[in-house]
Amino acid sequence: MKKMLALLLITFLLNSAFAVVIKAPAVSLTDMGYVGVPINIQINVTKGDGHVFMDTMPLTELDMQGSARIAAKVAGEITGKDMNKYNTYIIVRSDVPVVGGPSAGATMTIGIICELMNWSLNKHVMMTGTINPDGSIGPVGGILEKIEAAKKANCTIMLIPKGQRFIDVDGNKVDAVEFGKKLGIKVIEVGSIYEAIPYFTNKKIVMKEYPENYIVEEKYQKIMKQLSEDVLKIANKKYENLSKELDNSYFGYEYQKMLLSELTASKTLLEKANQEYIDNKYYSATCSAFNALIKLETIEHTLKYLTGEEDVKTYLLDVQNEINYDKEVVYSKNLTVDNFEEILAGRVRISEAEELLDNAWKSYYLGHYDEAIKYGSFAKLRGESAVWWVSLYENNKSETINESKLKSLAQQYLDNAETISTYVETLYPNLVTGELENDLESAKKAYKQEDYLLAIAKSIDTCVKAEIPLVMFGDIEYLKKYSRNKINLAENLGITPISALGYYEYANSLEDNISKIMYYKYSSYYAQMDIDVIKELNKDNKESIDSEINIITNGNEKIVSANEETVTTKENNNGIAVIISAIVGGLIGFVGGYIARRASA
Repeated sequence: MKKMLALLLITFLLNSAFAVVIKAPAVSLTDMGYVGVPINIQINVTKGDGHVFMDTMPLTELDMQGSARIAAKVAGEITGKDMNKYNTYIIVRSDVPVVGGPSAGATMTIGIICELMNWSLNKHVMMTGTINPDGSIGPVGGILEKIEAAKKANCTIMLIPKGQRFIDVDGNKVDAVEFGKKLGIKVIEVGSIYEAIPYFTNKKIVMKEYPENYIVEEKYQKIMKQLSEDVLKIANKKYENLSKELDNSYFGYEYQKMLLSELTASKTLLEKANQEYIDNKYYSATCSAFNALIKLETIEHTLKYLTGEEDVKTYLLDVQNEINYDKEVVYSKNLTVDNFEEILAGRVRISEAEELLDNAWKSYYLGHYDEAIKYGSFAKLRGESAVWWVSLYENNKSETINESKLKSLAQQYLDNAETISTYVETLYPNLVTGELENDLESAKKAYKQEDYLLAIAKSIDTCVKAEIPLVMFGDIEYLKKYSRNKINLAENLGITPISALGYYEYANSLEDNISKIMYYKYSSYYAQMDIDVIKELNKDNKESIDSEINIITNGNEKIVSANEETVTTKENNNGIAVIISAIVGGLIGFVGGYIARRASA
């Protein structure tokens, strides 16, 4: 029996030999209040099919499991690895129960990166911070207690989320840097995993910077310029006609005041759109002109309702027929490598038009006719905009692609949306809205209907809206740079990322930080979608799209293919571990059988 136990111990040690072990700070509730404690996290990455397995003792809350999945995704993106080809095993051990678990997200990401790259860790560094899907590090609680945990773990450097240096304790501000100095610990703020990696590894990963593709940029400008001209022309003409009609009409003080207010607001939007057009901000000009059109359409049909020229029900039925026609146009377009962006934009807008029309009918049956007209006007124009988008690219020579090729990609986006929404719900249960749940349900519905492009788009909607609470106080410049890098990569693959460029341009034009963050997120997600779609369609071809990263060690820069260098070393190690484990397992089986036979004899 002693031999059996010895061999089992050897097996355990061999399986752990190729794992990364990293320490993280946590907070435990004791009779004396909250105290900082270090926890051990062991990470193994092997060949697999994209699963993330977690074993915690004592049991932790669901938010740590959500953090683990996000951590694996981010680690794969930063290192350029396809995590669908790996399984990640995370073992968390603590001597005492800890409160929550999302603050270990950034630490787990570092551990997975080091496991993927076969890098050793500086054991004297510790970090706290949640992990966001874009690689930024989010805020946590218990900063001071966690600095104390770093002291207990004999660490000399403690990384904390950017913006959390000054902690509010009973109404007083405590400087975490000065607090750390008293304990002999250097406290440093970091805003992203990219900033944290050098402290743990003495290496720096820099995403390969691609220059803007000016040919693609010019193509985008040409497309959007024509669209903005068309929308501006329609909106300006409608404004002139309605201005004259309102000057010669009167419908009572309240209605007159409301209609004139809406007309003034539409004029302001048109002036903004015209200026944006002059400034070559064509997507922004299109958005401003479109918003003016919604107001003008509402005014036009409110006037018809007030004069008795048109009843609300007839108007909504007309809108329904127009949307049905627009939908036929959109879904009649052949899907190609060159137009999937425009087709996706059209399908999204048709989906939105149908949802808006549903709201219009609800308002109508509740007797809220003004509101019904507003929703109906928005729905009508949203349907028309879908046709505008699918008409942007009319090259019929491009090869048609089978949308079923995007099924697995749609499933990945749907899984990612569910992971992120669940993760955010555990962190901020009171912030999850019905709109977010509706987007996720819409994504699932589209997937079941085999509308995989729409499923991807609705999944992106879910992710962006879910992530706002995670990054609303984050570094906007980081998000802007992250988005621009994604766009540049897409452009250098020969893609014209119309949606990503449009959202990026629009974000730059906004002053409200939350809105800027949201549209930078949309921009980066759509650029990544373009890249993913091209990869998915080309994965059976001999020419594949390889990711590259820049690794800097002691000032020396090295560009590495994600499919080379440490992956080979890592997989060799995994192979060795498997072979040795098999041998040891065989020995255990032999010894176990021998002992069993002796026992039965």
